[in-house]
Amino acid sequence: MPPKVEASKSADRTRPADRGASSGALNPHSVDTSLIAENVIGSLANPQPRSLEVPQPEYPTDEGIWAGGVRSEPQFTGARLGTPYPEVVANLRRAIDGRDDFDPAALLVWGTMQATGVLQILKDVEAAFGKEGQTIVRRALKRAGHEAMTGLIENSTLPVDTDPVSLTSFLVTGMNTIVYASLERPWITDQGRSEFDILWCPHQDRYTGFDCRVQRYFVEGMIEAVDDAGLPKMTGWVEQLIPMGADCCHFVIEQRAEGENPWHEYSDRLGERALGES
Repeated sequence: MPPKVEASKSADRTRPADRGASSGALNPHSVDTSLIAENVIGSLANPQPRSLEVPQPEYPTDEGIWAGGVRSEPQFTGARLGTPYPEVVANLRRAIDGRDDFDPAALLVWGTMQATGVLQILKDVEAAFGKEGQTIVRRALKRAGHEAMTGLIENSTLPVDTDPVSLTSFLVTGMNTIVYASLERPWITDQGRSEFDILWCPHQDRYTGFDCRVQRYFVEGMIEAVDDAGLPKMTGWVEQLIPMGADCCHFVIEQRAEGENPWHEYSDRLGERALGES
């Protein structure tokens, strides 16, 4: 079901000034976005190790928001982003309540092992079974992403008068900060588009740029969960990635009409590169 809604103020469509020029993101209003996609896909298909000579993210930082953060738009004050798997989360909180020997980094170690395993399963199945194996893994990861995003939507509350772009951007903040446990710097660009930087991601120091393709399959399921909930349809693309040497990952999100989703189409092309079909 869609997120619960409550009355609130209208959205503030201002781009935060704290996003520095050092991120090097392309302005999609001034370039051919199809060329962006082609260049990014080509780069992902030929990953290069991160070099100490290229810009590195700098920590600690007071920029961006984590899962408990608050966005600057006035309309977000009426929003509450929930969590998927609420019973699981509640049980963890009970288990660590009052303990001073719990290190959150231990969850990152466990999650990194899981993420490495998922990626290796995809690679091994592709090598053994080709396109059919890739399709099976993709379908399974989409189901997992759909379940997680459905849980987030059902447990979230958003203002009743949230416009489509802001609603989508707020849900993407939940996707990024809660489902992906990442540090996000989001903003509304205009009436049809929002953007965000990822300043820290659990996968950035383990995955190569091309490895990140496996996460696209989870996101496909999340996008389809948004569609199934009757919420504004969206698509997006990536313009830069930390594992490819950028100081942040940069994504653009747009509203989309009915029909094929370019996000899925780009995933198809990356999958073909992985199988050596192009």
